[in-house]
Amino acid sequence: MPLDHAAEPGAAAERYLDALAAVCEYYDADADSRYADLLDPAGRVHYLTAGEGPPLLLLHGLGATSTVWVPMFEALTDRFTVHAPDRPGRGLSTAVDYRETGFREFGVEYVADFLDAVGVEAPAVMGNSLGGLQALALAVDRPERVQRLCAIGAPGGLSRSVPAFFRLFDLPVVGGRLFEHFEAESVADARRAYRRMNVTDDSALPDVYFRPGIVGERLPGQRESLRSLLETLGTFRGFRPQFDLREEVRDIETPTRFVWGTEDYFWPPSVGRPVAGAMANADFVTLHGHGHIPWLEPDDEATDPAVAFLAGEVGPE
Repeated sequence: MPLDHAAEPGAAAERYLDALAAVCEYYDADADSRYADLLDPAGRVHYLTAGEGPPLLLLHGLGATSTVWVPMFEALTDRFTVHAPDRPGRGLSTAVDYRETGFREFGVEYVADFLDAVGVEAPAVMGNSLGGLQALALAVDRPERVQRLCAIGAPGGLSRSVPAFFRLFDLPVVGGRLFEHFEAESVADARRAYRRMNVTDDSALPDVYFRPGIVGERLPGQRESLRSLLETLGTFRGFRPQFDLREEVRDIETPTRFVWGTEDYFWPPSVGRPVAGAMANADFVTLHGHGHIPWLEPDDEATDPAVAFLAGEVGPE
């Protein structure tokens, strides 16, 4: 993986890129690390690209980066040209203050701008968690930019409730202290957090997978940008009303598949199944015993139905 240190100078960025390169090497992912200059306020967006074939856009979740998709690259890059950006404020993308930009519209606008920058008109789109919310919002607001849509792991936008742990971040004193302790200081810390919120079984994940996340939290602006996004998304009561997409997604005509684990930390399948049933062109795959990032579990039960759908082999047309 070419490491463009000059594009994002600094020791922390170099450590991050080295950690990312090690993940790509472990998974034998022949990925390029690139940057796209977008309209302000998004600024410079870092992304991974790999593979050959029709374009596929990957949108990661709240606290993740493009690294989260690398374990799936082997299954994707024989079929697609993958573009996996770091959301502004994550990884090596420009940090933004979401209290100023908002997220409902901005989360669609910068994605559309990113697609323009990489020369892609209407890719298949796969999103996880907050990236799933973005994918659904993109299909609502800019349906001409989405060929097929897969929400893998519970997407945001289909319930205003959030786990109690996340509601505490909105409390002035408690939230600040929680945020300081939220960052993993070691691989062991990161594994515990993953087992709590993302996977039921972390045995397939090597230590090297967690290092970009540990190093990345020390990049300039990361903590502040993430905190601003949390404040923008919700309050102690849960998601703000503008992020409730349940009525809007009913009008999505884009072929859509939900791939959802029964052990998802954020929302159970019972949240998404009726939404999919009310959509004109959607189906729903339930993964028994899988968590919020189901493709990181030690099997292919999430990857196989997602890839087959995105390739147009199965599912609604």
